[in-house]
Amino acid sequence: MGAGPLQGIRVIDLTVWMSGAIGAMLLGDLGADVIKVEGPTGDPVRRYVPIGATDAASAPGGVNYAYALCNRNKRQVTLDLRDPGDRGRLYELVSDADVFITSMRADTLVSLGIDEESIKAVNPAIVYARAGGLGHTGPRAADRCQDMLGMAYAGLLFTASPEQDEPFAPPGATNDVLTGTMIAFGVLAALLQRQHSGRGETVHASLLHTALWTQLIQLGTAANAPQVLVPPRSRREPRSPGVNQYKCSDGRWIAVAAVTADAWATFTQALDIHFTDPETGGPLSYAGVLAHAAEVRETLDEYFAKQPMSHWLARLEAAGVWCTPVNTLAEVMTDEHVSANGYLSALDDGLRTVAMPFTLSGYEAPARAARRPGEDDNDVLGGPSRRLPSALGDPRRIP
Repeated sequence: MGAGPLQGIRVIDLTVWMSGAIGAMLLGDLGADVIKVEGPTGDPVRRYVPIGATDAASAPGGVNYAYALCNRNKRQVTLDLRDPGDRGRLYELVSDADVFITSMRADTLVSLGIDEESIKAVNPAIVYARAGGLGHTGPRAADRCQDMLGMAYAGLLFTASPEQDEPFAPPGATNDVLTGTMIAFGVLAALLQRQHSGRGETVHASLLHTALWTQLIQLGTAANAPQVLVPPRSRREPRSPGVNQYKCSDGRWIAVAAVTADAWATFTQALDIHFTDPETGGPLSYAGVLAHAAEVRETLDEYFAKQPMSHWLARLEAAGVWCTPVNTLAEVMTDEHVSANGYLSALDDGLRTVAMPFTLSGYEAPARAARRPGEDDNDVLGGPSRRLPSALGDPRRIP
């Protein structure tokens, strides 16, 4: 296993909750030395109870699952930044770091002395990155925000909803995960830019911006050609019955994507099924299929219910029809193809998780589990720096 493309890069992670922590975690996956700094009561995500549950769950290492899944490949120290001595210890870490990531509100950053001006006064060459809510400027910059609220403000809850006049929130902290990914992306760009400028760059990402980016195609269509924007529909009222999901006799579902007239013809030929135009009595044209999508879907529901999913999958794949099983998370976790690609991994405490969302040839990301509060205090705060030479040259190079 190689040392990683970010070997020698030190990241100070002073984030709470999920989005910023995930960004720092990805940098740790790439070999950076990430030091997670928490206050005396710890990151509040350590006490997170999943919505609808009654108790917080613990990962194999005894750490809350939500925290564990956002904080692998980091070291951890506890500092009370309200105490001048501990704030000084943080500044010592900052003076020797390449990146500072936070996700706290602007007023909190100022009160704790970790706003951009204060951090760059200590280290002008540091990359300062902040994962925010609705953005770092503008009339709502100070609004409190979380995963779903960012999607709500961006219009995504209507874009994602199968009901035209009713919002729907995708589950699973989707916006937090993507915003963290954007923070890591921005930090990598800033580190490269610093090679040219010698100055510490600033990176801003927000839950609102990420939710807008997620709708790149829909929003762009609405802004430029609103007449062609088709609202989402439910499976029972599809825009096209050729792009839908069908339940098979064994209770499994299959998803098909016959997205053109030619693909629809291949799809129906593979199924050996024919549709009749109710007005002419002749074959139903592709335009007719779209006009009678709900009725065609009902017929296909009955047809797919006659055989198990494996039967239909083999038949459609042999004909070249785009299709796939509709998996549950339990099925994904035991799927041979997912395993063959290494998309899921296990940390050194046994916690199963999702691997970083890309691969690098010849490199395997480390698999260190999230740490308990104060677990690395002696290592990080108690001795001389063990800093490795930076892969990007001297980070303190100022013109």
